[in-house]
Amino acid sequence: DTQDITIPAIGAGPEYEGLNIWLPALAIEAARRGEAIIEGKTYRNCVIEGPAVLLPLGACNFDGCNMGDAQGAIRNLLLQPMGPQRVTGTIAFKDCQFINCQFMRVGFTGTPEFLAQVQQVLTGGAVQ
Repeated sequence: DTQDITIPAIGAGPEYEGLNIWLPALAIEAARRGEAIIEGKTYRNCVIEGPAVLLPLGACNFDGCNMGDAQGAIRNLLLQPMGPQRVTGTIAFKDCQFINCQFMRVGFTGTPEFLAQVQQVLTGGAVQ
């Protein structure tokens, strides 16, 4: 016996509050609107779920967020790009605000500066 899974539409925003957001669905909705990058949105008190890899661009801020279960080391949440220009398979966010959100099964990638900053902030400056 099989059942279809129905996922409610998340919407175009630009403000999201108190929602459970499945990142693959959010990315598909944006693509159907012709948006290659999710830009200028604010997520407040949301649970943001993967599996997914988030690529922040521009001035994305993560304020008071739980970045997820690092399974022992913060670096487990971070993925370093191997190519000089692009990262394939990510969900790109540009100039977005994440306020008091909880991330579940989400990895993060970006510039070396971004990855170092995230690691420093989450470890209080300690190397893990």
